[in-house]
Amino acid sequence: MKQEEIFKALIKELFAVNATHQEYQDNDTHFVVDSEKEGNTLTIKVQLLENEDKKKFEEWLKQVDDDLFTEVLDELREREGLNDLQALYNSKDYKKVIERVTSKTKEIAARKIKSFKKLLS
Repeated sequence: MKQEEIFKALIKELFAVNATHQEYQDNDTHFVVDSEKEGNTLTIKVQLLENEDKKKFEEWLKQVDDDLFTEVLDELREREGLNDLQALYNSKDYKKVIERVTSKTKEIAARKIKSFKKLLS
């Protein structure tokens, strides 16, 4: 089915009701659709809702050194068997990835700081 046909079918359905409110959520996709019909005018509002946990985590990750991040991923894969972090991150269990990556990053950073302190003393 072409996009245009889908769009026409959607509008036809929305015109058939006076007002609607629907929420959709699937992994990272979360949005709300509100429509209201007044005479021959149909007003549609689509609001995309962001996952605040992921947004904060991804902002935090931007501050992490690339080499440190690579080391974190290597340890999580090799020592903890978390081989497909991306798939897990894209699932409903994404918080597990956030927790493991955050704690492993802090653990490795602390280990490196301790090592550097030894070198400096």
